[in-house]
Amino acid sequence: MVNTDDKSMQNALLLLEVGTEEIPARFLVDSVVKMKELFEKFSAEYRLICSSARTYATPRRLTLIAEVDASQKAAEKEIWGPPVNAAFDKEGMPTKAAEAFARTNGLEIGQLARKEKGKGVYLVALVKEDAHKTEEVLPEVLQKLILSLTFPKSMRWGNSDLRFVRPVHWILATYGNKRVPFEIDGIKSITMTRGHRFLAPAPFEVRDSRSYVNLLRNNFVVVDPEERKRIIIEGARKLASSVNAALVEDEELLQHVTFLVEYPAPVLGTFPVEYLALPKELLITVMKGHQKYFALQDSLGKLTNYFVIISNTKQDNQETIRKGAERVIKPRFEDARFYYDTDRKVKLEDRLEELKKVIYHERLGTLYEKSRRIASIADFVAEKCCPEKRKDVTTAALLAKTDLLSGVVREFPELQGIMGGYYAAQEGLSEEIARALSEQYLPAFSGDRLPSTDAGAVVSLSDKLDNLASFFMMGQAPTGSEDPFALRRQAIGVISLLTERRYALTIEELFERALDSFRIGNKEQVVGELVKFFEQRLDPLLQSAGYPFDAIAAVLPFAKEAPLYTLKERLNALQQFRQEADSASFLLAIKRVNNIAPKEDVPPVDTSLLAYEEEKSLYREVEHVTPHVSSLLQENKYYDALKLLMTLKDLINRFFDKVLIMDKDERIKGNRLSLIRSIQALARQIADLSKLG
Repeated sequence: MVNTDDKSMQNALLLLEVGTEEIPARFLVDSVVKMKELFEKFSAEYRLICSSARTYATPRRLTLIAEVDASQKAAEKEIWGPPVNAAFDKEGMPTKAAEAFARTNGLEIGQLARKEKGKGVYLVALVKEDAHKTEEVLPEVLQKLILSLTFPKSMRWGNSDLRFVRPVHWILATYGNKRVPFEIDGIKSITMTRGHRFLAPAPFEVRDSRSYVNLLRNNFVVVDPEERKRIIIEGARKLASSVNAALVEDEELLQHVTFLVEYPAPVLGTFPVEYLALPKELLITVMKGHQKYFALQDSLGKLTNYFVIISNTKQDNQETIRKGAERVIKPRFEDARFYYDTDRKVKLEDRLEELKKVIYHERLGTLYEKSRRIASIADFVAEKCCPEKRKDVTTAALLAKTDLLSGVVREFPELQGIMGGYYAAQEGLSEEIARALSEQYLPAFSGDRLPSTDAGAVVSLSDKLDNLASFFMMGQAPTGSEDPFALRRQAIGVISLLTERRYALTIEELFERALDSFRIGNKEQVVGELVKFFEQRLDPLLQSAGYPFDAIAAVLPFAKEAPLYTLKERLNALQQFRQEADSASFLLAIKRVNNIAPKEDVPPVDTSLLAYEEEKSLYREVEHVTPHVSSLLQENKYYDALKLLMTLKDLINRFFDKVLIMDKDERIKGNRLSLIRSIQALARQIADLSKLG
């Protein structure tokens, strides 16, 4: 127990609660983080000694609780004065500038320090700042904290000048159980708070700030979001289990409803079985999007006609909540069924004409033209990677955007692609086409699942390639933190698809094909920019996978000229090779090669100019291993290729030790440089070993 009458107490509990009208749930997640960051920032600025700072939020309140020492931290402030050569005359006597500086800071001339800055030496006043009592500083700190809170949208109300996310009704502020006095726009801080708006609306005093959380709980407010989340998930799972079902897990929905209520109480509801004839994703979206209900599914993943509502009231009111929820959901499902039935009357193929009327981008034409570009790229990729599915792939690519004109997708944009898959299946199109349409936007973000079929992978890849090529062609590449068309995310998607599917295509050839649809004179330049953009994405991705910087630098140039899936294989080979006992000495030998190898092209080795046995034997061995290395590389056996290349180590060292490369005869010198260049070129088919440390 803190003795609030003891003036010498070491620390006390700070409690701040800003009570408001209901704040939108989507604003609260960031608010909890921002409030803590701001408190830590201002605590440092005001030299407060704090520990265990915690922030909470409900729809009606933002709360901060922290242990704070009774006094500020003592500090010494440096105040820079005039340069020494201006502060003292030639006889070393202080000038008026020095005297004024000392007098201003309450010091004698002899108490001033001298410090270097840049190219000069200056007088510095070391001024001790008094450590004030925390209770004297807190009013200003808390006032700044509240006024510094920002939200995506804020408002003014009445005649108030204050801008905040919602009207502020009260500010509870105590330190050591005493009121911290301050005022914001006519609202004075108090020691009172309020419970649940309907279940405990009367204000009450917080006499002991350490009991704040329990006090609110007794008044039907669970202030800790993590506790609310736990109540929601445990209660919802228990209700699902009671009908032999399981929650359709949705972290986004769980996060949202956690900040939608102050006193969560899960309630089980049901709807008529007939609606289960609608697509599962459509039902889930209606429940989630409109009503914030959790859907339930059976052990096979099939949707059931049950759902869970998270009410903001006592369990006593369950029946009323359930009836209301069941009454509200039926017309929502009826609307969804109307859109769905109406959409099925028009074939996807018949919607192609409509795509000609929809502008995708003023400089990129209509959705129909985009569909044609996607189909062209997809046909190219399918011909190279899955020719047996080429027809289905091209059809799927052409139909990919048709469901954007459907009623369901207009009402629920998040179902784009998914509904196209359902409509395709109902029209009797192949399963490959239906799956491709439903999976065309995967992966939607880093770490997202990938399409399960080749057709889906190719259509997704082609769409992303067209987006990237189109906007780079228009000069709309991401800059700094700006990426309005999410091109970085789409590049990550392309990398994932090419890597996981092991498509034997290079970034360069893919973008050359993607840009074929546009008549541009700087195609080579745009392709180069795209390749560089991908290298910038690959570098951190490979670092996060645990590969060392130098190894990544050694293989990254292959992003342009080799299939992306080979990069990790090359890296794995380098990692394995480095474990070899002789690898370090071999890399030293290759370093000797790279140090002297000519940068420009050279003619092939002329065997008639080889004079020494050391260069003859090296040449013979290089000629011998070259086809074997090439064969291993065709099979992506990079480690084996490195091991074979390492057999040249002793011959390379003897060649350098015994043969003068820079012979006076230019023909002999050039021939020996050609031999060295051939070794470098052979090694660089695997990796740029000069990058390895």
